[in-house]
Amino acid sequence: MRADYLKAGFVAATVIAAFTQPLLAKSSVQGEAQDDAPDGAPVLRLLSYNINGLPKTLTKGKPPLFNRIAEILRERRIAGTQPQVVLLQEAFDKRTSVIADTTGYKYVYKGPGRRDTSRKGRAHWTQATRKVYAQRPDPQKIAGSGLYILSDFPIVDARYKAFDSDECAGLDCLSNKAIQFARLQTPFADQPIDIVNSHFNSRGSAKAPGKIVLKAHRKQTDVLVKMLGAFRNGYPVVIAGDFNTKQDKRYTYFSQSVNLTDAGEVCLSNRAMCALADGTKEDELLFRTNDKQFYGDSDTVRLMPIWAARNFTETLDGRPLSDHLGYEVHYRVIAGD
Repeated sequence: MRADYLKAGFVAATVIAAFTQPLLAKSSVQGEAQDDAPDGAPVLRLLSYNINGLPKTLTKGKPPLFNRIAEILRERRIAGTQPQVVLLQEAFDKRTSVIADTTGYKYVYKGPGRRDTSRKGRAHWTQATRKVYAQRPDPQKIAGSGLYILSDFPIVDARYKAFDSDECAGLDCLSNKAIQFARLQTPFADQPIDIVNSHFNSRGSAKAPGKIVLKAHRKQTDVLVKMLGAFRNGYPVVIAGDFNTKQDKRYTYFSQSVNLTDAGEVCLSNRAMCALADGTKEDELLFRTNDKQFYGDSDTVRLMPIWAARNFTETLDGRPLSDHLGYEVHYRVIAGD
């Protein structure tokens, strides 16, 4: 079954003009996934996964494993345990579309492509890099954002903000990294739930000076904070993705700035209420990982992690499915007056 895609724009305060297009619809994890919490409250199952779908030119001829990732999601849908929301990062290769096209998600929102750039900024690395990159009429990219949001629930609003050329550093600037925002109308509560997906600047892989890379990461965090302030409207929210926050300095600035709750840390601090999937290690959920999920409540809707997994751990022909594990959290949704 093939998905219909949504493209949308995002205004971060006064940073860039926004645009929004109408939404188009299409109709083996370790441990036990549940439809409802033990007390009968509904459960939101959300998977974030960096699938390592680099452009063909960077894969050294290795066959991609995207078909197996899609197959696992189809198997889980048949079993009724599929994550209702999937956030993908590094879906650069066109062949990664098999995951969106064949896994049964009714609503698919693809992030900005290579040409959907934001305004030109200042030098992001060195003067030499600026001459070949930032001073062009438009920032030059060789890949899009690599972001997808797949949802079983209607997406009633969707926007993005591509990072400006002074909000990235080093080789990361060659892809059009961005922040995706989607507002989902779920059957769990009258209020919608906001979802944010992103992939932040790397460290060593960026091949740029440490201070410059850290500065770019903080700028990206500031853009995310502006976005949350502009669009959240007090609704419950989950932000997830590859935030590259493994470094203490990055994690501290990021977590304090977004002012949301780290789902992994909550789960580990209250094991009586939150179970870990079979095979999931505690240190795979702590801040010493680049893949994270944070959440926030509204005045009338609370989210509570009750299950967490680092999944997609299998190998195929001796190769892991990705250089990241999936990061899935199940949230108990508590709606009140």
